[in-house]
Amino acid sequence: MNALPPIDAEVQDWSGLRRGQHVILHHATGARLDGVLDMKTDDVVWILLNDGGGRRLVHRADGYRLRPA
Repeated sequence: MNALPPIDAEVQDWSGLRRGQHVILHHATGARLDGVLDMKTDDVVWILLNDGGGRRLVHRADGYRLRPA
C-alpha cells in the first residue's frame, strides 16, 4: 500500500492533474473532499465524490488545497 504524500506536497498548479486521478481536497475549515477528478479547466475541477456523494464543482478561489491521493 502506498503512503499518501505529505500535506506540503499539495498540488496548486492543477495543470498536471489528469482525468481519473484520485484526489483529496482540504479546506481551512477542516472540510475534506475525496474523489476522482472528472474534468478540469485552469481554475475549476469537477470531482466525482467517493461513496456516492455525486459530482462537485470546486473553483480555485473556493479555498480548497488539492493534492493527489
